[in-house]
Amino acid sequence: MRFLKTITALALALSLGVAAGANAAGTTDVYQVEIVKGSQINLVAQDSRVPILIRNNYNTEVRVLIHVATSNLRVRLPKVTAVTVPANSTINATVPVKAVANGDVTLYVWLTSFSGVRIGENSSVEMNVLGNFEAIAIGSLIVVVGLLLAVGTARMLRRRKVAA
Repeated sequence: MRFLKTITALALALSLGVAAGANAAGTTDVYQVEIVKGSQINLVAQDSRVPILIRNNYNTEVRVLIHVATSNLRVRLPKVTAVTVPANSTINATVPVKAVANGDVTLYVWLTSFSGVRIGENSSVEMNVLGNFEAIAIGSLIVVVGLLLAVGTARMLRRRKVAA
């Protein structure tokens, strides 16, 4: 079993373009590229980009694919997004998202190499979707401005009537 893990680790390291070293115990540190857990996201637009933090602890840049699946159909997003992570750094990769309905959504995120090998642990991101918030806010603002205009006009006409 250890042999199979070592072979898998070497295949992953080669697909990432780096050499993975074995430690003294004979195990290989396979997952030096990982998704950093983030906080809950509030999506208040029809179209936006969801940030996904990715850390690369290798001494070379790594190209990975970000896969995202949803817990329900309240948002639409691409199945795969490619990103290049510089060496020994953390980047904020963004995935385009389109709100379809309001409510809570869990995004399940994982990384793969371009050869299809899964990298690291799966991660989940909680998201609260308010897709039509912009339309509601603009509509409310228009109603308030209309009411202020109507009240101002009525006051002006009443003052003219009293003055005449």
